[in-house]
Amino acid sequence: MITRLWHGWTTTQNAQAYEDLLRSSMPLSLILESAVSCPYCGHVSVEVMPTDACVYFYECARCRALLRPKPGDCCVFCSYGSVKCPPEQEARACCASAVGGRHA
Repeated sequence: MITRLWHGWTTTQNAQAYEDLLRSSMPLSLILESAVSCPYCGHVSVEVMPTDACVYFYECARCRALLRPKPGDCCVFCSYGSVKCPPEQEARACCASAVGGRHA
């Protein structure tokens, strides 16, 4: 499988447009980048999501807040990202199912 990685950044207001662009550019593959928005300071950072692990903690580069998944979400990408994590995109179980996350 060939995967194309996109590198860039966006604002919270443009996160949906960025996700739409990625989805239209790679309709048959997973989107591996997500724009993570800090709920405390509003900083947005585009991060590459792992396909083989969940990200339970994420430190904001600007304010250093430690983000955790919201109740019912499996990871920080599902809670604060513009794109859901790879297991959510594929509608399959992820490692959070062992701790009662969304995919349980």
